[in-house]
Amino acid sequence: MLEESLQEIGLNRRESICYVALLEIGSSKVGNIVKKTEIPSSKIYEILDKLMRRGLVSYVIKNNVKWYQAVSPNSLISYFEEKKKKLEQILPELLLKQKFSKHQNVELYEGQKAIFTLFTNIIADAKSKELYLVFSMNEENKSPQTNLFFKNLAVRRKEKKLDVRLLKNIKHYTKEKHTKVKLRYTTFNLPQGTTIFRNYVILLSWTESPVAIKIESEIIANQQREFFLDLWKQAKH
Repeated sequence: MLEESLQEIGLNRRESICYVALLEIGSSKVGNIVKKTEIPSSKIYEILDKLMRRGLVSYVIKNNVKWYQAVSPNSLISYFEEKKKKLEQILPELLLKQKFSKHQNVELYEGQKAIFTLFTNIIADAKSKELYLVFSMNEENKSPQTNLFFKNLAVRRKEKKLDVRLLKNIKHYTKEKHTKVKLRYTTFNLPQGTTIFRNYVILLSWTESPVAIKIESEIIANQQREFFLDLWKQAKH
């Protein structure tokens, strides 16, 4: 229906009904508009006033009575082009506000493919030497499939030339093959499988059905980053 299409582009339901009715009946007094639209007379003046402010309805006075008429439908294009121009003018400011807002979000990812996509997406636009911090998983949680996953992820991080720092518990000492990773050991009981990058904290549980929780929060990421770096200073090479 025409009314539904007009609602999709910005008019409300009663405005749409009133505008289409005026196109059909032509110049009309309020009484005829109320009869045609079934909009209560207590509301019709408000609707007509809104349509006039939008430039979609005009009126003439005959014998001290207002006769309303719909402006050509071509005016709809002009009206929405003007709205588009106004939006384009304020868009940079809106984007700036979004950039500096304290955005927080939590998402759950299940399965190796989804988790790999998660990790590659967060570093997609990474800059060289950005900090990428990892509390390593315990070795008993690893399998050949898990090792292949982390090997492929290490390749992606290496391509981005990130400053990757990995903390392990000393009892899980193993010689690290990836020389680009800065590795230290601590006796502290670490939060396993946690990654901190930018405003993201990713909690990874690797079982038969691996699961990752992505937390997007500047506050939480900063807290986790400070905790990691404090341990890093005390940890052994």
